[in-house]
Amino acid sequence: MQTWEYAPQYALRTYAYLLPMVQLCNFYGFIINILPTKCVQILMKLLSPSSASSAMVATATVAHSSSSILTMEGWNNKPLLFHLLRSSIAAIAAMSELSLHSALYSSLPSSPSVAHWFLLSSLTSAGAFHASGAYLPSSTVMILWMFSAANQLRGKDARAIFWGLVAVLAVGWPFCAALFVTTGFWAVWKKGFGDENNDAPLSFSSIIQPGVLFRIASLLGRTALHAIFIQFIVMVIDYQHYGQIVSPILNIFIYNTKGGGDELYGVEPTSYYVKNLLLNLNLVALWGLISLPILLLRLALSGGEERARTNRMLWKKITILLPMYIWLAIVVPRPHKEERFLFPIYPMLCVGAAITIDEVLSEVLRLVDIWMQRTPNNAVAGKMRLKLILGMIILLPSALVSMSRAAALTANYASPLAMYEHLFYNVDVAPSSNSGASQTKKYVCTGGEWYRFPSSFHLPPNVELAFLKSSFSGQLPQPFTIHGSKEKSLAIQQGKFNDDNKEEMDRYLTIEQCSYVVELIDTAKMDGEELRVPECIEYMNSDKTGQWKEVASYNFLDIDKTSALHRILYLPWGREKVFYKGYAMFERVD
Repeated sequence: MQTWEYAPQYALRTYAYLLPMVQLCNFYGFIINILPTKCVQILMKLLSPSSASSAMVATATVAHSSSSILTMEGWNNKPLLFHLLRSSIAAIAAMSELSLHSALYSSLPSSPSVAHWFLLSSLTSAGAFHASGAYLPSSTVMILWMFSAANQLRGKDARAIFWGLVAVLAVGWPFCAALFVTTGFWAVWKKGFGDENNDAPLSFSSIIQPGVLFRIASLLGRTALHAIFIQFIVMVIDYQHYGQIVSPILNIFIYNTKGGGDELYGVEPTSYYVKNLLLNLNLVALWGLISLPILLLRLALSGGEERARTNRMLWKKITILLPMYIWLAIVVPRPHKEERFLFPIYPMLCVGAAITIDEVLSEVLRLVDIWMQRTPNNAVAGKMRLKLILGMIILLPSALVSMSRAAALTANYASPLAMYEHLFYNVDVAPSSNSGASQTKKYVCTGGEWYRFPSSFHLPPNVELAFLKSSFSGQLPQPFTIHGSKEKSLAIQQGKFNDDNKEEMDRYLTIEQCSYVVELIDTAKMDGEELRVPECIEYMNSDKTGQWKEVASYNFLDIDKTSALHRILYLPWGREKVFYKGYAMFERVD
């Protein structure tokens, strides 16, 4: 489906961001083609939520084995490709986490526990669980920031800056440049005022050293060349798909900075971000947010000799944490708020929480030494082990809550994914029995549930997503034409796009044109409550051209009837307080 951002007259999205996934998808398609059917079935069981039972896998295989149009290999097994791609993104995110963990461990020798606490917080975080497998610019920026920060901590500033350039120019989300500002300033500071041998900015006196200006100029020149190289590749790719020279990062920047841009898509109070941080990171978010003030307080209270000794370590921590506050200063005041806008700072919050715990425990242990009249340097290794264990104990409740939250997200809200996979594997796509007859296009229609459609990977051949008029009054996507995002697509495109989120009535079909309908329906009512009839059910009831039958239904949490605790967390007890709606699919029976 084409959204207005990919229309040639707006060109707000870069195809350079999509191209790597296309190549990876082609690779996986080739691999699936040569795998035995048994191996494909095993992959489906492992990766697909709707393939939990072997019976369904077998049914899906048999259902399409006789069709000359759809087979269970390669590109035609699109749901499996979808899960392989998501798994690959999650694997890359895990690599970035491990890279940052290794860099924290090696670059903070006096605080090795910080690395382990970061990894525990990140691996168990519900926010990271949600963000790591998503193919969104904000998720990709989160991954690239971790690679950049890891190289910065190791003193490889050129690589750190390069990852930042890729995030800004190739992902198509120019606002993330704010996350890499400190990376650039740190590199320039080291070249001009610091000691490159020990990776520490020490004093302004080094400005008089020979070659300082040359080193800074070399750094800036190399950065400019890398930026030009990346931007050239991006523009070549976009030219191939838009048929004209465009700059999506410039277009999206202009659109979002002009008055009334992103605000058209809804506004939320500041509490929206507070709730999301608490839900996705709980106590880790609070500890992460107070990390920089704690570091500054320590610097203010430390003596001269101690400050000189810890200055290098302190600045490394500050440069890693500062982008988080810059980012919050940008996104929090914006009226339009989305959870995905917080994705890039999740790892920073985990690092900040680890630093907070390290600083607090170090001070507590120091006070204990004073109280017991022990030498501070006595049994250093033992104190580090004790501090590591205490930190793990402190983080354990937060980790358990986060894992319960992740389990709740999977158990309560995965039904749209399962539903559309059911559609893919069970829809009848057999060609007409009439010789030479072309296949009739089928439409799976939805109303207010359009935004839960997972992806076109879940649509069988000759089946398209379509929309029924609902209470939603914004702009909906429409199918790409054969010309994609090129200007000649405008001549044959049935509908038009606008950049004001105004409703376009040409997006809608009538119920008589639909072959399948997906709707969220109430399955139980409270005492004295009238069940609300969903819009799509009303359409089906008024359809005079055929009958409809429910062919599949999956549980979807009823947030209005379920207790708050069970909405937030997955708890094995008190399940009688959990209520579900039915995420159902209906089929036309003529």
